[in-house]
Amino acid sequence: MDAQDQSALRWGGLSGILGSVLLLGVFGMLAAFVGLETVEGEAAVARFPDIRWVRIIENTAYLFTLALWALHSVALLIALRRARYGMALAAAILSFLGLAVLAAGAIPHTATTVISELYHAPETAADLRPVLVIAWQVSQGWVDSFVVTGIALTPFGMMLYGIAMLGAPSYGKWAGGVGIVLGVAGTYAAVMSLMEESEIVAIGVFALVFFHFIVGWWTFRAASRGM
Repeated sequence: MDAQDQSALRWGGLSGILGSVLLLGVFGMLAAFVGLETVEGEAAVARFPDIRWVRIIENTAYLFTLALWALHSVALLIALRRARYGMALAAAILSFLGLAVLAAGAIPHTATTVISELYHAPETAADLRPVLVIAWQVSQGWVDSFVVTGIALTPFGMMLYGIAMLGAPSYGKWAGGVGIVLGVAGTYAAVMSLMEESEIVAIGVFALVFFHFIVGWWTFRAASRGM
């Protein structure tokens, strides 16, 4: 491994770790300032002005998390290209596609802010507010579809990365096993979510979080050892 590869792996590993830590921090912020109770429909529109800035911070941090994970995926391709290039390339493509789809739905506040402002405007007619609630629900439905689609793609990337790691000395069986197990968990969440709308999609999100944190550490360690 030359110096350029070491640098790419070091920064890529740190990107994976930082992305996961950032998203876990966002979850903590949401628990503290928004709460764990799910609010939908008119109640969600009515509440939005009180938590608008929390949502903006959440969405922006989420977008940066996905970008950091994409950088880690590039580093994994570099690290695994000599061991199993075809497998690593397929994993990278599926990961990039999934992360890109997730990123497409990362900043819904650009739409929901407008809907909320119209809903709360004094000049808005009362009979128009139910229509705005429906528009809100439609926008949230689009976001949910992006999440489910992204979670349907990224687990296959994790599994393929895991298989490729099994033949890479810098990762080995432990890292490969982690990738495969988390990929299977994410696939299960995706399949269940595709069949019926369910909160189980969160398993797929946490699978991504732990994959990029744990494997990110292995990537960083591989760069430090020059393997």
